[in-house]
Amino acid sequence: MPDPFFASDKKRKRSRPGGSGGANRMPRVSKGRVQAARDEELDHSDIEGGDIDDMDFQRDRQPVALDDDEFVDANETAAEKRVRLARGYLDKVRQDVAEERAENDYDAAEIDRELIASRLRQEVDEAEGRIHRFYSTASASSTRFKTIQHVPTSVAMTATGVVYLSTKSGQVLRFDRGTLKNAPVKAGEEGGHKGPILSIAASEDGKWLVTGGQDKIVGVWDMSGEESKWVAGMRGHKDAVSSVVFPPLSNPSAHILTASLGRHLTLHSLATLSAIDTFFGHQDSINSVSALKPTAAVTAGSRDRTCRWWKVEEEVQLVLRGGGKTRTDEGSWVEGSVDVVCTLDDSHFVSGGDTGTIALWSTGKKKPIFSLVLAHGLDTEGHNILPSTAKPSPRWITSLASIRGTNLFASGSWDGRIRLWAIDPQLRSFKPAGEVEVEGFVNGIQILSLPEGTVLTAALGREPRLGRWINLKGVKNGLLTTALELETAADDA
Repeated sequence: MPDPFFASDKKRKRSRPGGSGGANRMPRVSKGRVQAARDEELDHSDIEGGDIDDMDFQRDRQPVALDDDEFVDANETAAEKRVRLARGYLDKVRQDVAEERAENDYDAAEIDRELIASRLRQEVDEAEGRIHRFYSTASASSTRFKTIQHVPTSVAMTATGVVYLSTKSGQVLRFDRGTLKNAPVKAGEEGGHKGPILSIAASEDGKWLVTGGQDKIVGVWDMSGEESKWVAGMRGHKDAVSSVVFPPLSNPSAHILTASLGRHLTLHSLATLSAIDTFFGHQDSINSVSALKPTAAVTAGSRDRTCRWWKVEEEVQLVLRGGGKTRTDEGSWVEGSVDVVCTLDDSHFVSGGDTGTIALWSTGKKKPIFSLVLAHGLDTEGHNILPSTAKPSPRWITSLASIRGTNLFASGSWDGRIRLWAIDPQLRSFKPAGEVEVEGFVNGIQILSLPEGTVLTAALGREPRLGRWINLKGVKNGLLTTALELETAADDA
């Protein structure tokens, strides 16, 4: 019997279905014939259609009539749109300039170009918050004072002429700047703060009001209607909310910045009523925060003796250290606390400390550009005498405020004056520019340039904002408003 290993495997293969006959097989076409047929088709197409450069791809398209707007939307690129909008804006500026000089007899193209360029520079500077108007002096006129019962802690004013005042009793008062008639802002049964309100800020259009309380809550109020409305109380701070600010520039999303005694800074959105980001870095309580835009802010860290410049979007902080030693004929003091700050522009701000020193800072330098010691003098009446030395001590700076876009800022203490200061055009130093006589602690200042003029408002009390270390006898709590008459500097005339 043959070995199956050596057996042939031909019988194991299956036969194809349909049998093995050749009747059902498709005729095979050689590759040469297929290639020749394809070449013939291509040659035939070239003869009929001609060269591709001569072909009309739009022959079958029907022309459609478009108006100007549809034509722009269909064909305009993003760069062309920016150019078109810029040209439209320039045409509007030219028209405004032409209307302004319509009463004059001259018509010079060079003067038109200068006026247009000046207007454009001014509007850009105002939008960016740069210092572009310089004044030498400021004097007060038509000063008025409205007495209230409780100690005010902060003040906020809107471009519509409404003034808000926060108090240690947890109440918000609303004043009409023209008549100084006031009424409490009601929060309803479930809203409001439980305790003193330490800071207040308002949007310049008067729609939003923000308050910071000792109860660790950031209160949001809707003031757009005839009656006030408590919107929400935002939580997140671990200690009293000591300072709030509503940046007036480049803030379409209604962002606010709040600082607390819990040593952190928080960025909030009023659109979502929530915290966007929280920033840490200070080693002690933050007593003050100031900002022109929601993308940058400066804070005062009290006893850690630092000012910190925050780039909010980049989450970067620049540490600027104070705590310098003051030597005068009356004695020498070491600054132990930086209590208040105020932003001037995108790279400059001023600070005030417990030695009465006002310092001018630039973000490009680690040390102050200029410092003025004992800006509000010594307390010679015994309110602030140190027991260990039995000698008068400096009056600390309680508040700072600036006029946006100008070189003027104001400072307050309890020496009976709000002092106005003018920074030189090189932004290297400042000097006295005027003063407003007041009584009591200046717990808050705000200055706005309104269509009718520049207006200063101040919250005055018999006690300081964050404590009761001193109580001035015979001083009335209240709101002060005054119009400021500004004199243009010779270099800016």
